[in-house]
Amino acid sequence: MKKISTFLIFILIQNFNSQTLSLKDCITKAMESNTSITLAKQSVETNKEQYEGSRKNMLPKVDLLAGYNYLGKPLEVNLQQTKDGIVEGSALQSANAASTIYEQITGNPLNANVWDMIYQTSRDIISAVYPNYNPALSKQDYLMAGIMVRQPIYLGGKLKAVQKLKEQQFRSSEIHLENAQDLVVYNVTLQYLQVLYYNSMIEKEEQKIVSLQKNEQYAAQLLKSEIIPPYMKKWSDVALMQGKTSLENLKLERENALLTLKQMMGMPLNSNLEIQGKLPEQFAEMDHLIKIQTENNTDIRWLNAKKEEANTALKVAKSLNHPNVFAIGNAQFLRKDLPVITPPWMVGIEMQWTLFNGFENKNKIKAAESLVKESELLIKQKQETVDLAVQLAQNKIKAIQNQSETLDAARKETYTTTDMIRKRMENSLSSVKDVNDALQLQYSSEKLYYTSLVAYQTALATYYYLNGQPENITQIID
Repeated sequence: MKKISTFLIFILIQNFNSQTLSLKDCITKAMESNTSITLAKQSVETNKEQYEGSRKNMLPKVDLLAGYNYLGKPLEVNLQQTKDGIVEGSALQSANAASTIYEQITGNPLNANVWDMIYQTSRDIISAVYPNYNPALSKQDYLMAGIMVRQPIYLGGKLKAVQKLKEQQFRSSEIHLENAQDLVVYNVTLQYLQVLYYNSMIEKEEQKIVSLQKNEQYAAQLLKSEIIPPYMKKWSDVALMQGKTSLENLKLERENALLTLKQMMGMPLNSNLEIQGKLPEQFAEMDHLIKIQTENNTDIRWLNAKKEEANTALKVAKSLNHPNVFAIGNAQFLRKDLPVITPPWMVGIEMQWTLFNGFENKNKIKAAESLVKESELLIKQKQETVDLAVQLAQNKIKAIQNQSETLDAARKETYTTTDMIRKRMENSLSSVKDVNDALQLQYSSEKLYYTSLVAYQTALATYYYLNGQPENITQIID
């Protein structure tokens, strides 16, 4: 009793841990956890921050500048170069001043000999006290720190062009996210269809095995009654063995499909996931399908966004030929031993205009123009590809639907044939091998039918994906 209770608890835990998901559930989970979508979302966040940063590029730039400088030679005043002029000028000034004072007091001019004596004496004194070295204006090393302000006034449209480029890159990343989401929805749908296909085929294989088991048991009775030879009994054994092997292979294929689906949904590979559905056998009404509007295709929209980026990049390249004008200001708040030639603060206007850079700007403009043309050609190429794919998908949907209807009728006929052959066997009009062959034909017809169904659903999913609305497939697949 205790063992039975433990077993029941184990089964309940397994059922609780396993998740039975519909296609909508799988898509929702993939939108939340798929790695490629998470990466695309992070790219959107990155481009958003870059765009927000570019919107502030008109604000002034304020820098704290600090440094330690060691001069190879202290700044000096070259007094020796001006010594003769200073000595001569000072001596003449002294003599002339004495002559003027004497004349004002006595009314007579100063004697020439006395003037010469005063001049010579002044010259000798000044020459003696004049420094015979060049004095330094600062120490050989000094510290400095200050605030530098740089405000753009006119940059030839560079800032606006860069801001527009960052905005366009942000919009492109948003479309890229939609593209990634559509692709994940499409791939999840295809993988989900594979699981449904294996579910349907496993069900049919299990039904075939039940029939093969009955046939094997009936053959055993016939052999025991010596109605059939042993080799006919062997045919039923081999057919049953092949059926069991086929069933195991289908289950392994289904497990691989589930593993791939878990990876797309961002689930741990060792987690439990159950999908119980079968392939839907109803067909979409062609008249009710959403009209294809390829402008909704995210690939085309993304290429159009890239074209806008290229146009903006061209404006950025052209703006490089224009001058840059800044208002600048600098205030030193740490001036320890700073040279006297460095002012404590300053303001001004600064212009920068590159007149020649080896025709680099010209080449950049040509490259940007070429990129615009390239993006236009890519859009044209993609549009042609999508238009072709749309027509192919429409024709494939119609063709596979017709084929599926024919295969459906054929597989139903195999049921009638199998029943007739079984009844004939019971009346000794056909052999065990005939029944096995009929069951194998019946299963092959089922496989062809469900293969056409999964092909139809795949074509329909492709049709919606090209329309930019892959989630509409959930109207057909629950």
